[in-house]
Amino acid sequence: MSTSNKICFTISELPKGAVFSSTDFVSLGTRASIDQTLYRMVNAREIVRVARGFYTVSGNVNNSTLADAIQKKTGEEVGQALPNSPGSKVMMVPTSGQSRTVITDTHQIQFRRMSQRKIKLSQTAKGLIMLELWNRGIKNLTTIEIKNATGDWSESEIEAYTSLVPDWLRSAVKQSNEQRKSIKIGLSGAYDWSNPQIKDYALISKVLEKPKFEDIVRLCHYYGVTRVKRVFRQNAFEPMTNATVARMLKNISKGFNQLETEKGNVPA
Repeated sequence: MSTSNKICFTISELPKGAVFSSTDFVSLGTRASIDQTLYRMVNAREIVRVARGFYTVSGNVNNSTLADAIQKKTGEEVGQALPNSPGSKVMMVPTSGQSRTVITDTHQIQFRRMSQRKIKLSQTAKGLIMLELWNRGIKNLTTIEIKNATGDWSESEIEAYTSLVPDWLRSAVKQSNEQRKSIKIGLSGAYDWSNPQIKDYALISKVLEKPKFEDIVRLCHYYGVTRVKRVFRQNAFEPMTNATVARMLKNISKGFNQLETEKGNVPA
């Protein structure tokens, strides 16, 4: 059987949508005979040239199939397609090799040369989310958007993916996912819902302003009675609130001292 017939037969056995190159037929003949056969088949419209050195039986090419073919032929590292705008027919795929554009019957695939970090991010679903945030840039992101994108990730996942991004995005992601102080302390209400990075003084003041005994107890346990009393003295509350908080702090202080005494420790 001639080289041409061998190549034609091999191509006929390939699955629908497969992408191939001349290197797939090196065992069937010389490089010159292989190139001549593929050239003739393209002219006869038996196969379609989708990119330099790459062919398919039809113009409908799956980007992952093409990426696999490129990796096999060139050895370059290729990632997954990045999310594109709704309705867009352009797909961008990170690669460690040369940039190239492939036009198919239905869409355009742009292989864009990128850094190893971006290629690695593009290889997983969550990595693609992180890469999209990176590509948007610090000026086009809000804390809420970052929180919505990464809020359900585990700490280990956040550590793993932020190790591949610039410092500005690493800090933004960690800050967006930082546990609110009201949750950490165990307060009954989200006193810091509008300001996740609320200062300690402001948080203590907010709790004292609308005093709930259980919340003030938790404040004293977390910050210490002395600090809570100091913030209380620095605020000018309404007379009734002032009297209520003063009474609560007095009772809490007595209770804490009694616990210390029972434990055999010296009262603070």
